[in-house]
Amino acid sequence: MKKSILVLLVIISTTAFSQTKKEILAQKWKLDKVEEFGQQYNPMDNQKNDWLEFSSNGKFKGIIESDHVEGTWSAGSKTVVSVNKKLSKTKINWTKVKAVEKGKLAIEYQNGDLITATLLFVPAK
Repeated sequence: MKKSILVLLVIISTTAFSQTKKEILAQKWKLDKVEEFGQQYNPMDNQKNDWLEFSSNGKFKGIIESDHVEGTWSAGSKTVVSVNKKLSKTKINWTKVKAVEKGKLAIEYQNGDLITATLLFVPAK
């Protein structure tokens, strides 16, 4: 009986204090690292001030490779980030969200030069 109550309390507290992907994502993120071919690097000069800000209304904006980018996003069983190519100056062919966790956002993308990389973001302070 005591074990059942303890297990129930753990489940309730975990559920009550865990954030959804949507809640985690809806904030401003700054670029921390760039991953290419399994190796992580500090951002290059044209990436040092890159950031993304996700609003709770399903829209996002930011700076990628020193150029404006914006679009829409959704978070469910799969998190999807779609770049609006008409409104964005950054040329992005496709994106794939690899991780959304408290304190970490990883987005794989291919730029206009067909270079694929993973951008690792941390929450902006």
